[in-house]
Amino acid sequence: MNDINGYERLRRILRIHFDPDEGTPYWLEHEAALGLDVRRNIKTLDDLAILGPMDPEALACRPVEDFIPKQFHQERQFHLAETGGTVGRPKFAVHRHDEFEAAFIEPFYKAAKRCAFPRDSHWLFIGPTGPHIIGKAAARCAQVWGRGDCFAVDFDPRWAKKLVPGSFAAKRYLHHVQDQALRVLETQSIRVLFSTPAVLLTLCDRLDNTQRQAIQGLHLGGMSASDAFMQTMALQFPNAVILSGYGNTLFGMMPQLAYSATQGIAYFPLGDRLSIRLVPELSEAVDLTSQVNYDQRGRVVIHRLDEMQLIVNMVERDTAIRIPPLKDAVDQGFFQDGLQDVQPITNQTAAPRLGLY
Repeated sequence: MNDINGYERLRRILRIHFDPDEGTPYWLEHEAALGLDVRRNIKTLDDLAILGPMDPEALACRPVEDFIPKQFHQERQFHLAETGGTVGRPKFAVHRHDEFEAAFIEPFYKAAKRCAFPRDSHWLFIGPTGPHIIGKAAARCAQVWGRGDCFAVDFDPRWAKKLVPGSFAAKRYLHHVQDQALRVLETQSIRVLFSTPAVLLTLCDRLDNTQRQAIQGLHLGGMSASDAFMQTMALQFPNAVILSGYGNTLFGMMPQLAYSATQGIAYFPLGDRLSIRLVPELSEAVDLTSQVNYDQRGRVVIHRLDEMQLIVNMVERDTAIRIPPLKDAVDQGFFQDGLQDVQPITNQTAAPRLGLY
């Protein structure tokens, strides 16, 4: 983390989650098992390595209350969400309303302002709703940047992942999603599409030239966007500003602040609620104490420092290149290092199950 104020946030969050009486059950158990006094032993972000990697299965199988500080167990203003199950079983996440805004909405708002993303237009969101946070984020982003609530086409990403790629069932399900989107596009004045690269890539084949030219903005989420995809979208939607986001249900969203065809998309976290470390790609047992140099590729490890839920040393399914902050974005709150050219890991032990999301 590049701002010393981030260390004050770390100390405050640790005081909350490791309070002996009102702290978080999961983290108090973990502290006891390791024989630590976290509030005394951990002073910096580097010190978080002594807690070891986050156990993703705990987020999938334990009650959500185990990850919420006891002092907030009577809190009512929060969002519950589940991951899409891209790697392993779906995990549970909780975001207090103000922390949801900081995680998903404020980063989009600031990035949209930087890139002149079209305002005051109708949005069409094509993606998962229900337990998936991206649907809630889409509706809220459309409220603050568009013309109110977004039009939406829902799909089930877990079911899509179960279907055999290229099978009749997979093609039929995708066609069903496309049909619903086309109905909205044919009857409503849609200027912004928010969906995943997989959906948009196939949808554009069913849009005529007039429909594609009418789109002024593309917001991407849910999956990584390759250079080839970005170039295809620029050709298919010549009047659209393209804004991608990297993140997930557990942590929030890091928006695209820069892009080049040779170096890929550059994503940056807003503020100090997230801390990103790119560790060397040595093996599955990553070294949490190390970090790659600038312009080197490493595996993504994320800390989420929120009052409602603390996640430490989550080893992600992606790799990226470490880059320094953009000078013209630091004053806007993007003062941390960024991630460039994010790519999913595809080896046998960590291969994600990709579908529409």
